Amino acid sequence: MPDFTFSTPALIQDFSDTPPLQQKLNQYWDLAIDAYTQAALVSNPWTVNYQAPCDWYVNPKNVDITAANPVEPIFWTAFPNRLKIYFSAAEKSPYQMSSAQVYALADFGNIPQSNAFPTGLPFIIPSKRCPNLNWQQPINEWVQYDPQGPRGWLDEYCEWAVTRNADGKITRISFTCENPEYWYSLWQVSPEKVLALYQQLVSPNVVLEDLMLPSTDGKGFVIDPTTGRAAYNPLNKWNSGTVATDTYGGAVHLTSPPNTIGAEIMLAAQATLLRQLPPDQYNMQRMVCSGAYGRPYRNSDPHIGLQVNQLVKNLGVKVTLTNPVGLYLQRPDFSSYKTPDGKDASQFYKVIRGRTAEQAGATYDQILHAEFSVPEELGYTVSDILIGNAVQGSSQVPVPILYAGQIADTFHVCLAGTAITPATGEPAQPFLPPVSDKTGDTNGQISMLLANPILLAMQAVNPYPPFVQLPVQVHQGQTLTGFALQVSYANDNFNDAQIAFWDEQGNSETGISATITAIDTTEGTPAGKSSGGDGQFNYILNITVAASVSPGLKGVSLRNPNCDMPVPLPGVLYVNAKGN
Repeated sequence: MPDFTFSTPALIQDFSDTPPLQQKLNQYWDLAIDAYTQAALVSNPWTVNYQAPCDWYVNPKNVDITAANPVEPIFWTAFPNRLKIYFSAAEKSPYQMSSAQVYALADFGNIPQSNAFPTGLPFIIPSKRCPNLNWQQPINEWVQYDPQGPRGWLDEYCEWAVTRNADGKITRISFTCENPEYWYSLWQVSPEKVLALYQQLVSPNVVLEDLMLPSTDGKGFVIDPTTGRAAYNPLNKWNSGTVATDTYGGAVHLTSPPNTIGAEIMLAAQATLLRQLPPDQYNMQRMVCSGAYGRPYRNSDPHIGLQVNQLVKNLGVKVTLTNPVGLYLQRPDFSSYKTPDGKDASQFYKVIRGRTAEQAGATYDQILHAEFSVPEELGYTVSDILIGNAVQGSSQVPVPILYAGQIADTFHVCLAGTAITPATGEPAQPFLPPVSDKTGDTNGQISMLLANPILLAMQAVNPYPPFVQLPVQVHQGQTLTGFALQVSYANDNFNDAQIAFWDEQGNSETGISATITAIDTTEGTPAGKSSGGDGQFNYILNITVAASVSPGLKGVSLRNPNCDMPVPLPGVLYVNAKGN
């Protein structure tokens, strides 16, 4: 079997002029996607039934994939469907928002005050959304709309920032679907390259300190113990919010908490599991609910889940995400755009990063970053262009482009899956019941391992940051201090938990030890699953790696009292050979 390497998204080569750095980035990226894939195969065996293992999702490092393997693109509309479902009058929401208000909500995270909404929008929605959204649920049981954050509501793997002139007209819209994990990897290799790209994408006024993660005491920046340099702040002032000016704002990469490539891979893997559903219930919404992946009523998760599941169910094939794994913008449908001077509006759409389908030799675009703007010399703005998706009433009459969401409604985001034929004689995948919570004592579910100062500083910047779990880099013979192992659904006796490390073959790594120095319960309920909650808290660890430990990816497990040995979460740690 030939060696397989996960390629960078859209085959982007940000160090094309510096081959040693590009090689380093390629290694980091391949390592990260391999780790996410291994974690997706394990899925969640800790706290729920019937969601693991995902044996019909394939790590392409373990099979021989050729050009003969069919590739299936999966498309969904870039505008957030949940905003329409929860707030639009057209969807019979009790909020009764007009189309214009929904578009304004997408662009600003709120709506202008009015008689109907004197204080803006109260972001609460029913907590009961499966199998169907229940608007009749008592309002005291409703919950905060999520995801939150500076662009949290833009949760279709497409985010944007809008520049407006003094008259409020749109002069430029930047769209991005670049995953945050890639930018974290870039920062690990060269913060200076990240700075140069920010200066290209948002403003020449960006300086390196703008991109560094401020310390919680306000006296400097947090140092990443694995690199010895300042940690990256993904919610810096140039990549935060939907408003862009000369002094702040922009859309470099995704920031909404669900919009990560790790989540994309996990969702695709969990969607390969077949469910015992009646034929009349085999639809996007029921699949999300029965499989407990993603969020109901998004465009993205339900479309991805159902189409992946149909490949497995109807064709009897296994699935993997197509290399280069990524989320990709598609070019808009410009047929309903009308410019003041009759020019083709498509000429104002520019691919900034990534490549078109023609350039990729594929059936789908692999666009990472795009911009829509009108040259100043033409004498009009984006807002002087008419577009056919109405913002008033239900008629489809052309109206001015007042919001970026109007354009997002005219294009898709895409990922692609590759079909893989099972081995001869391999048993068919069984149909499983819907996912259900495990009862009694359970092992906690580990979500990530991260330097605790970085974790605390991220939460200080914003309570809803896009937490990214890259494999923690450590060398043979090294000790890491002050790392947070984040755990949900912990047993009441969480002080007695046992932490262990494992290699990729499932063998215990006795040469790696963890000493618990503290247990931080300030960010969640200390008692978890066994008390009926879903508490999340952090074990603060010192991790020692013996010089004899073999290099490679390592998993970690946390065993609660009275529980069997749990399946490890793979790919959390990467041990480098000493001197590398």
